Amino acid sequence: MVVVCLKALSECFSCVLAQVQRSLDEWEGSEEEKFDVMREASKSLKKTRFGMKPTELSKIVNDISKSLTKTNDLYKDRKKKLNESALAIVDDMVNFAESSHEPLKTLALATILGNHLDLGVKEVEIDSEFIKLVGNSKLVIDDFRTLKDELENAKSLLYILDNTGEIVFDKAFIYEMKRKYPIEIKVAVRSAPIINDATKEDAIEVGFKKENIINSGTTMAGMSIEFATDEFMSMWKKADVIISKGQGNFEGLDEVHDERLFFFLEAKCPVISKVLGVKVGDAVLTNLKR
Repeated sequence: MVVVCLKALSECFSCVLAQVQRSLDEWEGSEEEKFDVMREASKSLKKTRFGMKPTELSKIVNDISKSLTKTNDLYKDRKKKLNESALAIVDDMVNFAESSHEPLKTLALATILGNHLDLGVKEVEIDSEFIKLVGNSKLVIDDFRTLKDELENAKSLLYILDNTGEIVFDKAFIYEMKRKYPIEIKVAVRSAPIINDATKEDAIEVGFKKENIINSGTTMAGMSIEFATDEFMSMWKKADVIISKGQGNFEGLDEVHDERLFFFLEAKCPVISKVLGVKVGDAVLTNLKR
């Protein structure tokens, strides 16, 4: 893993503004009102400074979007549809995994490729073709063996969720882990809606039990220890293994040098692919022991 300090670059500006544009597609405002939101979101980027993380830029423009549209969760209906689409094929995905050489690894790959549903980057419909995608893909950085070794002796695991839709595959992966290993697992969610990231309500909707869900404290499109709740930090300190799902969480935690951390993500932009030393679109399961 290439050691590079992950900071926003010039190309991140167009990406975060595109997030706002897609959020406005979910809003019933007039074209003039949408124009005003985009103008104010663009102006808000004057607050940024070199050295900020991409997730911090994203929060600035998305907060403006929420404020001006007077809508706390612009993706509420779309998130529900993403969960429903994933739920419709998850049994087929699990059956496919069970027929594979290593079911747990296949489900881990499915959780990573489930990130294709991320509306913060692109709009993707999910159907039975997703299973073919998983079958034809591989981990470009593959620390799965290290993860298995750690799980053999682990008593507790903190799993930081990312987006709706893909959380259905996270749940299937977690179920398989618990079937194989006697381990306590808590999942952490965003503490407020942002883009299509999973909140407590979204996680409960797909079957996670309320008592196993932790509010992370972050309201950005990625985890930040700086804003973590006491509940999150208590589990963070206790956990033998920590799994961070998705690019946003990687952006927020890349400078946390903790060998318990495993990053599951797809490199979805040149900035992240450069940090990881992979190509855009590559699937990655990496551990800081690397």
